[in-house]
Amino acid sequence: MPDSVLTSIDLDRYFSLLADLVPEAHSFVVCECIGDCNTAADGCNGTANACVDYSCADASTQQEDTPSDCRLARHTDSDLRVTITDRMGDTAAYLQAAVSGDCITQEQTVLITEKLARVAGCLQEEYRLTKELNSMARELTGRYEELNLVYDNRDEFVDINQGNELLQSIVMNCVVYLDVDMVALTLPGQDKQFCATNRNNQIPDADELTTSLTTRLYDHILENSEHIILNDINSNQHRRMCPDIPYKVLATPVINADSEVIGMLACLNHNQRPDFYNSGRSVLSVMARKVSKVIMTSYDSLTGLLTGRAFDSVISRDLNAARLTGQTSCLLNIDLDQLKIINDTHGREAGDAAIRQLGERIKGNLRKSDTVAYLGEGRFGVLVDKSTASHGITVAEMLRKQIEESTLNWKSIPVELTASIGLAVIDQVMPDADTALESAELARDTAKESGRNRIQIYHQGDKEIMQRKNNMRWVNRIQNAMRDERFLIYCQQIKPLKRQDEAYHFEILLRMIDEEGSIVSPEYFIAPAEQYHLMAMIDQWVIKSTFSQLSEHGIAQTPGEGLVSINLCGQSMTDKGIVERISKQMHQFGIEPGCICLEVTETAAIRNLDSARHIIKELRSIGCRFSLDDFGTGMSSFSYLKELPVDNLKIDGSFVRKVTDDQVARAMVTSINDIGHIMGLKTIAEYVENEAILHDVEVIGIDYAQGYEVMKPAPLKDYLHELLKGNQSLKTG
Repeated sequence: MPDSVLTSIDLDRYFSLLADLVPEAHSFVVCECIGDCNTAADGCNGTANACVDYSCADASTQQEDTPSDCRLARHTDSDLRVTITDRMGDTAAYLQAAVSGDCITQEQTVLITEKLARVAGCLQEEYRLTKELNSMARELTGRYEELNLVYDNRDEFVDINQGNELLQSIVMNCVVYLDVDMVALTLPGQDKQFCATNRNNQIPDADELTTSLTTRLYDHILENSEHIILNDINSNQHRRMCPDIPYKVLATPVINADSEVIGMLACLNHNQRPDFYNSGRSVLSVMARKVSKVIMTSYDSLTGLLTGRAFDSVISRDLNAARLTGQTSCLLNIDLDQLKIINDTHGREAGDAAIRQLGERIKGNLRKSDTVAYLGEGRFGVLVDKSTASHGITVAEMLRKQIEESTLNWKSIPVELTASIGLAVIDQVMPDADTALESAELARDTAKESGRNRIQIYHQGDKEIMQRKNNMRWVNRIQNAMRDERFLIYCQQIKPLKRQDEAYHFEILLRMIDEEGSIVSPEYFIAPAEQYHLMAMIDQWVIKSTFSQLSEHGIAQTPGEGLVSINLCGQSMTDKGIVERISKQMHQFGIEPGCICLEVTETAAIRNLDSARHIIKELRSIGCRFSLDDFGTGMSSFSYLKELPVDNLKIDGSFVRKVTDDQVARAMVTSINDIGHIMGLKTIAEYVENEAILHDVEVIGIDYAQGYEVMKPAPLKDYLHELLKGNQSLKTG
């Protein structure tokens, strides 16, 4: 039964007022009409008499002279009644006074009825306002429930099993909140469907109905992305969309963050049950957004596979099982080879298509108990549940072969696909999920560097993998040091062994300060930085910081005053924007290009020969000089020397160190020096560590020496300060 508005109104006030105004009446009654029923409240004036309930059908004739919308009618010979109407003019209630017809005159009757009408007018206004307020309160309560549905913190779940439980819970909540007979959730991309029924109005074969909705109604939802309300099961629209479903239907799409339909949430009602309206659709839309939130947290939008977050929980589950039962599992990290080349050659859409195809191929070749996830950037995680290392290898090889034999047909162009796979065993000694993932990643990277399209198994004692693991840890330390400004510019003098017209010549070096404040040598962090492509960023920082300090001390401001050597890594030698950046920074800090010598290793130059040749040519055109570092390590050093327009040769330290006691090394140093001079180049011997080596390289005729015997590396600021103290001309230069 609907709620009575009268229960929200203090009628005693009206009865008290009426008792004062109409002493002739011995009782008063207010009857509220609700559907076919009445509720009544009474007030007695003197002796209480029984109150009579009047039905809405008993309305009598109206008295024309009553004020407002209140209508006065004589119900019996002794009773007077006023009708109270709602905003629409329909009868809502009655106010009745019981009087004795034998005791009052006609004139008194008119006066009493006027008083009743005026009180009824006040009651009518309060009735209307109270009804509106009650309606607003119900609406706000509904909105509040919708907000609770949206912000319910139960959306935060730990693992994918909890995610499935949450989806089932959402479906069940739809049944409760909407009071419907059945709710179905279908998610074709995840091969999932959920359903729940109202136990008070059971719908049989719920699973079959859910499947039928997926094959029939979902196609329309997918195509039009719109809500559907089908209340008439005999309508043409219902027959067309749901021919096998003899129930009323309300359906709404489940939409992801990219505005794509990924599923459908549908309600069913028996034919005799209430129709569906927009209010129910609004609540169902809220529930659909909750479903979308769960899906986006659990599943990747590109592949439909689990996300990395959800995959972590699956790994943790198997880790716990391994500790409790000793049952091992295998974790695979699968990386699509040459994804960047596919993107660059055919476009990002082709790369996405390759990723989707690879995901489908992997998923299609696994058991139901196994789990596959997309980890981003063309990488997939696979948990081969309850498997030994040998079985894991068998699965990995099967997947590798399946991928190798597959071809992506992109716009009639065949694109070959291969993948590198790393494998780690999840056993009792594996400490946590992060370590398991890291181990599989290390093995995968090793497989890629070993030639791609192969499998690498993680073994704790594998030196190559351990070195990569160490390098990965250094990456975080390097990034943190860069963020916290814990890099320092050092330098080392390059001493002339012959008369030179230079006030200074030194090389810029780099040091890092660790978390405890100790100086870290570059031999520890340069290799990891190169491996993980951080060196170009470091080069940019070094160049800017060096120019800033040189400018601050008035160094490298005029042509011919000296030479400052700065190293460029191989990654910088492929950077198309490096020439412009160096030029801008020289202009910003007032640096004379002729005072800057950029060093590039022989290996880096040969590996990127065309790019290196272009960059060297461009920077030399503005006045910069170049040195070829570590010269002599390559088998074709002399043949490549003609290809690179450099000014100096730095002879590799592995030869210089042995020049005093190894005749082959001495001959190599002599040869490089002689050929360099023939080509008009200056020669520099690095790693001159003692007086004997310094003497021998000077005898050989090398132009410069660099090493601990000449000067130990020192902070650039300190060196520049001492340089200025000993050379007054530089101060005014």
